[in-house]
Amino acid sequence: MQVDNQRNTYRIWLSRLVMTIVFTLIIIVIIFLPWLDDPESRISKYHLIILIAFVYIVLNLYNYLKRPYFVSYSDHGDRIVMRYYPLSLFTSRKHSIEIPKHQLVRFEIKEFLFGTQQKITLYQNFRNKVAKYPTISLSAVDKEDRERIIKSLGKYATA
Repeated sequence: MQVDNQRNTYRIWLSRLVMTIVFTLIIIVIIFLPWLDDPESRISKYHLIILIAFVYIVLNLYNYLKRPYFVSYSDHGDRIVMRYYPLSLFTSRKHSIEIPKHQLVRFEIKEFLFGTQQKITLYQNFRNKVAKYPTISLSAVDKEDRERIIKSLGKYATA
């Protein structure tokens, strides 16, 4: 089985870009609109700019807390391969986990962000010890693909 969320990652990058452009254009339009310069008005254009900036920051903070990752999962052959990297501007490191199917001990699914998102942690039997891999956020993976990954891992987990 092969699963990846490349289309979702493109959608996330595009929505971030569009949101930034729209935010910038709204601020520029508000600055140059003359009808917001009325001194009798209770709300000045600067109050409106601050409100819009606050909404923009809250939306970006929520997206940051989701910690979306590009995830590619494959269980073809005798190995389970999971490639992933975070979708942030400042991280370009790509990671890969390759576990022989007979060495997968278990996996854990943890919920985060008020139970709306999931993270997965893989455990491998390595030199007679259980090795824990870094946790991977599945927030950018479709629900159906998440279930397929969990079902596939469930077939190979020994514990």
